[in-house]
Amino acid sequence: MTIEERVENLIKDKIEDLGYKLVRVTYGREMGRKALTVFIDNEENRISLKDCELVSKAIEPILDEADIIKERYYLIVSSKGVEL
Repeated sequence: MTIEERVENLIKDKIEDLGYKLVRVTYGREMGRKALTVFIDNEENRISLKDCELVSKAIEPILDEADIIKERYYLIVSSKGVEL
């Protein structure tokens, strides 16, 4: 199972409990740094910065406790965007 799949399994329920949909998780380099990016959506297809902050604060402790990713990384929560 990939890191992305393990993270998805870990955080999906929490994201749904908050009223959002988990679209996709990616893990790789973003601007030269390791980044875990979580893409979310909602029924209105309109995600604000406040939505991203809410989800980030909710899933960060879950990710920290699970310690799936051993190296230092940045957590990014974003909307699905037009390309997804």
